[in-house]
Amino acid sequence: MLFNSYVFIFAFLPISFILYFLLIRLRYINLAKIYLIVASLFFYGWWNFIYVFLLLASITTNYLISQQIINSLNKRKVWFIIGLVFNITLLCYFKYMDFFIDNVNHIFNTDMPLLHIVLPLGISFFTITQIAYLTDCYEKLSVDRSIIDYSLFVTYFPHLLAGPILHHKQIMPQFKSLKTKFLNLENITKGLFIFFIGLFKKVIIADQFAIWANLGYESVEKGMVLNLLESWASVYSYAFQLYFDFSGYCDMAIGASLLFNIALPINFNSPLKATNIIDFWKRWHISLTNFITAYIYTPLLKSFRQISFTNAMIATIITFLIAGFWHGAGWNFIIFGLLNGIGIIINHIWSKKLKIKLPKIIAWIITFNFINITWVFFRAQTFEGAITMLKGMLGFGGISLPAFLSKYFQNSWGGGIHFGETFANIAPEEAKFLLTYIFLAFIIILIFKNSIKLKDNFKPNYKNLFFIIFLATLCIINLNKATQFLYFDF
Repeated sequence: MLFNSYVFIFAFLPISFILYFLLIRLRYINLAKIYLIVASLFFYGWWNFIYVFLLLASITTNYLISQQIINSLNKRKVWFIIGLVFNITLLCYFKYMDFFIDNVNHIFNTDMPLLHIVLPLGISFFTITQIAYLTDCYEKLSVDRSIIDYSLFVTYFPHLLAGPILHHKQIMPQFKSLKTKFLNLENITKGLFIFFIGLFKKVIIADQFAIWANLGYESVEKGMVLNLLESWASVYSYAFQLYFDFSGYCDMAIGASLLFNIALPINFNSPLKATNIIDFWKRWHISLTNFITAYIYTPLLKSFRQISFTNAMIATIITFLIAGFWHGAGWNFIIFGLLNGIGIIINHIWSKKLKIKLPKIIAWIITFNFINITWVFFRAQTFEGAITMLKGMLGFGGISLPAFLSKYFQNSWGGGIHFGETFANIAPEEAKFLLTYIFLAFIIILIFKNSIKLKDNFKPNYKNLFFIIFLATLCIINLNKATQFLYFDF
């Protein structure tokens, strides 16, 4: 079920909210938790109910292993390793098996058939959430023995499919707190406010940019080298699609959760305002960055005999290769991770070794465009498609300018410039609309307060009530077709 769908907005969310608090009001606390678990499983199974059994099997196995880790005196490490192997094997089978088979066939000239496994939604997120929990149990940071609480922690629908990646201590104490057992008007109004801001980002902004980005990338996959402006417009369209799609999801997750008095951690904090790649990763998908830092980078660095700058940079490259591969089973994702790892190394050398400080605007321009270049590999379906897009960005497809500019350039500029429909392949009838959207996206990202600050400054008054109603109406009118969030694919 999608947050941006009629069934979620008008049926699932209000019914879940009403019945949950009704059960609490009747003092059926555990029953309310069980109901929320069942509702979350229904939410998850909306696409393909068969995978509910996979989720339940994962929860049951991880819970039993966690209890062995908590209770064992001498075999805690053994059980912890068993848990890691189970989760990694599960993820590798469903997400990476066809990738491995395809590469084995290519390297050894074999002909093993692909399994064509349909990726279960959210498997990357609920798997690493449970890996984090097992790690907390092993390090004696969590000793929860309730199967109900553990199941709710994993399945809680606002974070189940695309994060944020949670620690048990971040969410379960809130469910146990007396303050969360009562309806909270402030949380309800804040929740609706932030939810509909997120819905606006997804429906009105991200889905429109998706049209232009898809046309551009479909063209390069066919071998077409787009002209210079088309290429950059396609790349920027995807950047803004991804930005507002994921930002919108995070807002809607936080908003839906606030209705239940549960505050999810911040997972997105104006990353495209970053002036270096390190700062970007501290702002983008914050819970994932924290996870790979705590559970991959830090243990990897500690495994070296000595901690040095060189070893830290080696650990950085390995960590980002893994992070890139986590996003998808393909070489393009590995290249995406490698480029980000190299970018962070250069950032460290630049700031720590050479101690060079660029003007803020120059640093932002470099960072923003570097991120966009890495996202070319993130978005392109093939390596060839990514290279074709980069060729267009470098001008190999020529330069096409609007016809009315011909009188200014034709006599003073050499060859290589064409005049006519500048965006014929991605926006043949709405070029001005495309440029206006890109311009407004920059304004929203760089100048406006982000949704976190808007939520924190929110006051329940008539002005904000009318704003919520306006946003909700605008989004619902345009909710003709519910499109999947991009991070559901990862």
